[in-house]
Amino acid sequence: MKSLSTINRPSRVGQIGIVAPSSKVPQVELNLGVKKIRDSGFQVRVHPQCKKSHLFFAGKDEERTSAFLDYAKDPEISVIWCARGGSGAIRLLPELDRWRPSQRTPQRKLLIGYSDSTVLMEYVRQRWGWSILHAPMPSMRKFSILDSADWLAVVSWIQKKQAHAPWKEQKLEFWSLPPKKPLSGLLLGGNLTVWNGLLGTPYQPRPGKSLLFFEDIDESLYRIDRMVQQQILSGAWDRIQGIVLGNFMNCRDHAPLVLKSHLQSGSSLRVLTQPEPEELKPLRRTFPEKQGLRKIWSEVGQRLKVPVAFGLPVGHGPEMSPLPLGAGYRLHPQGQLELMQWDWFQS
Repeated sequence: MKSLSTINRPSRVGQIGIVAPSSKVPQVELNLGVKKIRDSGFQVRVHPQCKKSHLFFAGKDEERTSAFLDYAKDPEISVIWCARGGSGAIRLLPELDRWRPSQRTPQRKLLIGYSDSTVLMEYVRQRWGWSILHAPMPSMRKFSILDSADWLAVVSWIQKKQAHAPWKEQKLEFWSLPPKKPLSGLLLGGNLTVWNGLLGTPYQPRPGKSLLFFEDIDESLYRIDRMVQQQILSGAWDRIQGIVLGNFMNCRDHAPLVLKSHLQSGSSLRVLTQPEPEELKPLRRTFPEKQGLRKIWSEVGQRLKVPVAFGLPVGHGPEMSPLPLGAGYRLHPQGQLELMQWDWFQS
């Protein structure tokens, strides 16, 4: 497998189209994000659907699907960038299935997003052969002030130019036995909660002998454990080669509060219904975030007999580096992750 460090194929890229397949979009933040993209020399078209609202979403299912297909079929647009995450992208998949049988597969494009966009990115990768880039989205509040190295990589990769991956020098920490030799394979994944939501559906990812990448936000440690147990028990991860973990932001341990002591005569009703804070204690000791994550994922590595590497600066934060997915990588025993091949550069 030839390293991308030896490849530099600058290519003129067409327009960037922005759509909102998930939650309602904050307009002030979106305008700031669009300005940043345009200031980097790109032509940008924002679909009118980005201003729509229905329930929790940026318009009804058919409106969000139609907007996505508008830009998917537009020959002048070569990159589609999801405006934001949230929820709702999974509702588009059956709509896309109903459209596809009577139409040609859209020409390969690059789809950019992360978080809730995970389901849509994996869909177009598997079924349409598109390229995907896990990267910040333009309606994020901090998009216009992204780290310069991260932004340079995003811009260069969109343009199919050689770029220094911001995480290239990062030495990952193995939470299970490191590989005895470098492991090579496609890196698949995204947001763990969203990925897990596809289990048992017609859109369930089938990673095979791939490397998996996951990140998440605002999920309690016990929920993370429940999701990985579900994946293991389903057999979905039986053949994977390894797991690479990004940021797990605000994924804390929570223990229920219980009574400190036996009830005193005459006070049981009050204490049971309206206890004072000093009358309660945690049921068990809670784990610091990283320690709890390590316990969960190291057990995964032991059960599946695969390396689990932690520390990639990718996800909801605090670091938000871009990461091509569906691309060929090499995971080294020393902890480096190396991008080797990406179909976007050959399109």
